Amino acid sequence: MNIDLLLGVVSFSGIILLLVLVIIFARSKLVSTGNVSIEINGDSSNPITVPSGSKLLQTLADNNIFLASACGGGGTCSQCKCQVFEGGGSILAAEESHFNATEQKEGWRLSCQVPVKNDLKINVPEDVFGVKEWECEVVSNDNVATFIKELVLKLPDGENVDFKAGGYVQLEAPAYEIDYKDFDIDKEYHEDWDRFKIWDNKSITAEPVIRAYSMANYPEEKGIIKF
Repeated sequence: MNIDLLLGVVSFSGIILLLVLVIIFARSKLVSTGNVSIEINGDSSNPITVPSGSKLLQTLADNNIFLASACGGGGTCSQCKCQVFEGGGSILAAEESHFNATEQKEGWRLSCQVPVKNDLKINVPEDVFGVKEWECEVVSNDNVATFIKELVLKLPDGENVDFKAGGYVQLEAPAYEIDYKDFDIDKEYHEDWDRFKIWDNKSITAEPVIRAYSMANYPEEKGIIKF
């Protein structure tokens, strides 16, 4: 074999190997793997063990601890506040505008912005432990205007939402793919849908999405939720 060709193959292989080693090293430093523990409200005897790599808001939700989040984790509504005493790193620029200097010293953070990389010690409001998650049945999703629908969900048997005017819930929609042409739209709205070519659209969501919606039913309507 030509010596130059042999040296070229060896050099190329060496560079590739070096790059792989650099990537592996960087990944070990920048990307968290394995499990971490989260101590909540000073209960050191009963921490939760969770996979690292997600945000604190979603990690807590996966363990049935639901902090409010009207923006669905976008860092804008500032409702998912909690105190992080250890393991959360430095406060991010996106969070600073939501807390004054005193609150920042007390460890207040937006849970949707806190990465779960290390063992954490946090404090959350006690009332979040009473928040429930339900899998609901869609009763109807009718148009009440050209581009506005009224969504009615049926709660599981025996469940009711005790709320006051202005209250809201968080809806989690699973990943989906749907063509607008498959929507069941009342005929009285077809003209506008034709004119704006709404039927040509397609909606694709690769992962579950959480959004907050105010409830439109009155409190005495039991067993359902309207939006």
